[in-house]
Amino acid sequence: MITITSLSKAYGDQTVLDDASAVFSRGRVSYLLGPNGSGKTTLFKCLLGLERHGGTVEFSGRPLTDVREHVFPVFDDCPLYPHLSGFENLRHLTGCRVTWDDVRAVANGALDRASLRKPARALSYGQRKKLYTVGLLIARPAYIVLDELANGLDYDSLQWLRGSIERLKENGVVVASGHQFDFYDKVADDVFALSEKRLSRLDFNHDDGDSLEAVYLRHRANAPQ
Repeated sequence: MITITSLSKAYGDQTVLDDASAVFSRGRVSYLLGPNGSGKTTLFKCLLGLERHGGTVEFSGRPLTDVREHVFPVFDDCPLYPHLSGFENLRHLTGCRVTWDDVRAVANGALDRASLRKPARALSYGQRKKLYTVGLLIARPAYIVLDELANGLDYDSLQWLRGSIERLKENGVVVASGHQFDFYDKVADDVFALSEKRLSRLDFNHDDGDSLEAVYLRHRANAPQ
């Protein structure tokens, strides 16, 4: 699990997070919702040690420094080494040599061999996202942070991504954010709202007919004005 306790973050006199706490559980997808500018990406950067912050973040009771090699973040822009091929970028993402058989075993046709031989600068936005997802499936990290991963993907790619996330959560902790409620409706297990600079867990059970849109609108209607 990932445990956040009394997390705080400010940029100068602008407080973004104030005493935010939450537990993201193993074997589940913890989905963060909130409007643009609410601090979701800042929270992720704090989880990943990319921003100094107050409070604590623990990974199964251990600090980030002890588990860093088991943490795999994916941000919206999916940065790659532009002059290296897809195969070479996968080696950097996973820390091991990746063959076409390795890719074919997890990609289910989402990427072809010709694309992986191209330099990353020749890949489309959607192809870069699929490359990162393939890297995730090969590496099978224990802690996964996904920021807007579903952006820019077509219908078939989204179906593959949904199945990929289901596989990834089996032995890991997945924390995700994004604005595509239709997609995350079928992915999210636990839902957290980031508002008023804090995290709150919302009642959500997709099996009972809950939808992220209804949960979000209900939370927003009950938020302090």
